[in-house]
Amino acid sequence: MAEYVYIQDYSKRGKLGISKKCFEEIISISTNKILGVETANPQSNKFVFSFYKPISCDIVNGKVQINVQVKIKQGNNIEKICTSIQEQIAEDITAMSELVPFSIKIKVVAII
Repeated sequence: MAEYVYIQDYSKRGKLGISKKCFEEIISISTNKILGVETANPQSNKFVFSFYKPISCDIVNGKVQINVQVKIKQGNNIEKICTSIQEQIAEDITAMSELVPFSIKIKVVAII
């Protein structure tokens, strides 16, 4: 799997590489904008480090595959919230990284 997505800039003078970490940061910011949602963070008090990541990106054949695990507050419409998360992430990635192809998967891991 690739670590960067390369896009041609409009001036045709070179390529721009955007890393997975950059996409993960954009997704984290986008997810936190939605009311009633928390990213599913691991309990950090038990271990020094963790292999668990609530937000992950994979770059396969130039396409960014986004996986987000969230906790939704009780009383909210899960379908509406998940759609809002997908729309917000899509809007922010499009605004910040030009025309990078992507897919977004949301997984609800808990109701809080």
